[in-house]
Amino acid sequence: MINATFFEGKHGELRGFLVRGHAGYAPAGEDIVCAGVSALVQTAAVGLRCFLSVEPLVDDRTKSLNDVFVKLILPENLTREDKRTAQVILETMELGIQGIAGSYGKYLEVRRCCKNEKF
Repeated sequence: MINATFFEGKHGELRGFLVRGHAGYAPAGEDIVCAGVSALVQTAAVGLRCFLSVEPLVDDRTKSLNDVFVKLILPENLTREDKRTAQVILETMELGIQGIAGSYGKYLEVRRCCKNEKF
């Protein structure tokens, strides 16, 4: 199963995400759930790197097709415009992942981590 956690800041804004695991819908390399989630994760990370004035902190420990771990945290020193841009990108990613979970919920869990939880 893929676990996708979105981190919230103190005002409910998205501060980043952690996506880990393998869906197990099909063998590695043929898994459409993993492919869809992976495309959303990579697109969000590239978009944030490209459109923000300060790059996000990314920890990508992908060891194999069955052992995926990507954590992305926004830096604290973003401008107002960067914060707005980041929200659009992260919320779009979250909507996409929720859409996949709506059809393949057995293979993908999505949640938000509140500001009081440690991430």
